[in-house]
Amino acid sequence: MEKNEKSQDTVAGKKESIPQLFGRNVRKYRKARNLTQEQLSEKLEISQKHLSIIETGTQFASASLIGRISEVLEVSPGDLFGGSSDGFQEIKNLCNIIMSMLMNEMRHKFASLDSEVHEIKRILQEGKNPDGDPFSFY
Repeated sequence: MEKNEKSQDTVAGKKESIPQLFGRNVRKYRKARNLTQEQLSEKLEISQKHLSIIETGTQFASASLIGRISEVLEVSPGDLFGGSSDGFQEIKNLCNIIMSMLMNEMRHKFASLDSEVHEIKRILQEGKNPDGDPFSFY
């Protein structure tokens, strides 16, 4: 978090409102993309003043505008509300790695088991144990 940005708790100990949090994140991602308010407002087809009051948390954006902001800034809507898709993506990647490891282990175990089953079938069909002695059922 940048020095000038407030955390979710303000200095007075009050929680930041959702419009304030949203506005702060719009400003953060706008600056990360090296866009001025004027440039972003042009891309969003809104006035610079409208963008300014959204960034200060004075006014909240409509759902359709949230979607456009998300697209133009190339972030998820959740990122604009303080969530992070990076953490989710990391968890998803770890799950994929673990699933891949489990599937490989299962394939190895099933291949080994399949081999053992075929050996047992062969032995039963021949009627002999692996040492060549006939089976005795008595």
